[in-house]
Amino acid sequence: MGSRGFWEHEEYLKEKWWVFHDESIPNKQWLLIGLLFVRQDNVEEVKKMLNVARQEEGYKGEIHFSKLPKSFNGCYASDARVALEWIKLYETNFCELAFFTCLAVDRKSPKYESRRFARNFHEYNRFTAMALKSGISWHLGKRNLNHLFIQFISDKKGRLSQPDKGWEDNFEDYIPYRAELDAYISHIAGKNYPKVTLNLEISDSASDELLQLTDLLLGATQEAIVAGSSRPVKQELGRYALSWCQDLKKKPWQQQYRLHRKFNVWGFPDKEGKPYNDISFALKMNPNQLSLFDENVF
Repeated sequence: MGSRGFWEHEEYLKEKWWVFHDESIPNKQWLLIGLLFVRQDNVEEVKKMLNVARQEEGYKGEIHFSKLPKSFNGCYASDARVALEWIKLYETNFCELAFFTCLAVDRKSPKYESRRFARNFHEYNRFTAMALKSGISWHLGKRNLNHLFIQFISDKKGRLSQPDKGWEDNFEDYIPYRAELDAYISHIAGKNYPKVTLNLEISDSASDELLQLTDLLLGATQEAIVAGSSRPVKQELGRYALSWCQDLKKKPWQQQYRLHRKFNVWGFPDKEGKPYNDISFALKMNPNQLSLFDENVF
């Protein structure tokens, strides 16, 4: 799609980033797409930090938000404690190395045009591409890259865009094609957007720490949006995401967590059929909550 000349300047800047992908449908209203952007130079550093938290708990299994227990206490809750430590690490350290974006698609919106998608997987594919394009612009735009190489990792088990029976899913062809096309269209429109070369890999999250971190951040964000779980552990993790989102409403220099352009949650479509940032969150902050480490509560 086009030649290097379209993006070529006196100084040719290029970088390689890994993008980890997960998605979720918590109810009939919402489709959530989560993407974690990690520069290639930082991938191993983040993995090592995640593994340290595992070693401290002696937990080797998969961190999966949907399977977390209700309490942080006890010998069967080591995964919950690792998840909490990962969330805390993201707030204090990972956010400088790993940028997270969540697109929340409101399928109950009057402006949502479901008829545009002949099959369910067409919907998932298109919004994944939309989240990727937005994430590149928002998280990496200030880097003024000419060429962006992306290693795109999608969860084999979690990807809901598996084909309906009798239909072949084109996800692995569509995402690289659409990423390249979106880059070309953005460039000829005069926007500050790099040329994109994307390699897509389907991976098993059970053996990929960064896919598990993506699942955790997406799960916490989902809980903040829909408040769909009665488990205090998930609610507590959701409150972290909620506090970040509330903090992002302040001016960047007033933010406590300094997550501007590092953590982002946005919705589509609004009443005019456009993207929007002012998402309503069903989860509430509860300063009087009983300690989640008191087993007698449960």
